[in-house]
Amino acid sequence: MDSLKSYLTQGTSFVKESWTELGKVHFPTPKETLQATLVVVALVLVLALWLGLIDMGAKGFVRQIIR
Repeated sequence: MDSLKSYLTQGTSFVKESWTELGKVHFPTPKETLQATLVVVALVLVLALWLGLIDMGAKGFVRQIIR
């Protein structure tokens, strides 16, 4: 019976502490979310372009070696 009471006490304590920590969380505004999304999209496009150029250069180099 003591172990059940201990589990209930620990569970209650965990829920209270979790709720307190959840209150400290900063949820981004829609504007912040949009800005972060635009940064990610821009970086993905830049990296895709860079990798594409590297790939085209490597392909040309390999073709020169093969011929």
